[in-house]
Order: sequence, then structure tokens, then C-alpha cells
Amino acid sequence: MPKRPPKAEPERVVRRPKTERKALPPQLEAFAAGDPDAIWRRHERRGRLDDPRPVALVPGVKNADARAVFEARATRMKAALAAGDDVALGNELGEARLIGLWRANSIVSFEALTESVLGIAADRAEALAKSGKARLGLGERLSDAHIAVWLRAEAALVVEGGGGRARVIDGTLQLEMPVENAAAALVAMGRRELPLVGQGKGRVVVDRPRGVPSMRTIEEEEERRRKNET
Repeated sequence: MPKRPPKAEPERVVRRPKTERKALPPQLEAFAAGDPDAIWRRHERRGRLDDPRPVALVPGVKNADARAVFEARATRMKAALAAGDDVALGNELGEARLIGLWRANSIVSFEALTESVLGIAADRAEALAKSGKARLGLGERLSDAHIAVWLRAEAALVVEGGGGRARVIDGTLQLEMPVENAAAALVAMGRRELPLVGQGKGRVVVDRPRGVPSMRTIEEEEERRRKNET
């Protein structure tokens, strides 16, 4: 009979010191420490929102909310154009240029927005936008996080507040809404803004993907399933 090969020696497990071990990603560390939604939290990088959705028209803003804001603003711009009110139109265009409003309706650029939606020449739109930005004290750019705060606030006013608008004037967020709808609008606004709390402290929280329960709920359901199987 052929000889059996000798048994292989069991591999030795060498536990490396903590300083040599690969660290877990911050969201897993937070999850292990008891934060049930940590895996949905994304860190802020260079002022951008890390939005995990496959299609995000405006980072950090629900697509339906982004479209609702676009429609409300497009309606106001058309009304100002029809009335020959270059001041109101310029203010709207200045804000649209700053927040990248065209993205909210899958339009490719500011020029395409003004030409296809408003029917005005790009050079005239640029001049009006420039004067509007100066009037309102708008900066040259906003971070994705600040744009998300602005548009979420306006979406609450448009969708659940019976109309209204949010503006950023000289660095302050200003809200306009019918007083009779203010309570409902402010509650809706709070729900929308809550995931963005902490964006100024090195991280941004975006909405958990729709239909996905929290990790606490997943864990509780898994525990119930295990108990039922035993």
C-alpha cells in the first residue's frame, strides 16, 4: 500500500498588534459602536455630497423634490418674462445659475434652460443672471451640501406648504410662505433637512435609499427569524 502523506502542520495564527492591523472604514466603526444608520452615511469630500443613488438629479435632493422646485421656478421665470419684469427675471436667473437649476429637469446646461424653456438668447440670460446675482449678494458658487439645504427647504414649501420659496440673500436663507400653511411647511421642512444635520462638521448624511429599512430594523427582523427557526 502506498504511504499516506504526512499530515500538514496546522497554520499558526499570528495576531498582529493593533497598530499594524488594517482599520475598518469609519462607517463600519460607527455601526459597530451602535449607530444603526452609519452605513448609509457618507463623508463630505471637497464640498461635494456623496449621494449613493444611481440617478440623482441634484446631489442630496430627492428627484421628485428637485423637479417640483424646477417647475415652480420655471413658472415664476415665465411670468416675469411675460410681464417684462427684468429685475424679477434676473433674480430668478441669478439663483438658477448658482444652484444649477437645469439639472433638476435633466437639462444639460444653463444656456439650454434659458433657450429651450424661456426662449431667450443665452447672452441676454447671462447678463440678467449677472445683475440678479449682484442684487441678491449671491456668491460665485455654493457647496453641494448648501444647495441641498436650500432646495430641500423650497421643496417643502412648494410640495406641502401650498406655495412659497426659499432664497439665499447675502449668505442668509430666507423663507417665504403663506402663513396659513406655515406649520405644515415647517414640519415638512424639518423632515427633509434632518438627514443633512452635521454637514458642517466634516460629514453629510443623505437619505437612506427608499424602501431600505434601517439597520436596527434589519437586525430585529433577523433576530425574530432565528428565534422562529429554533
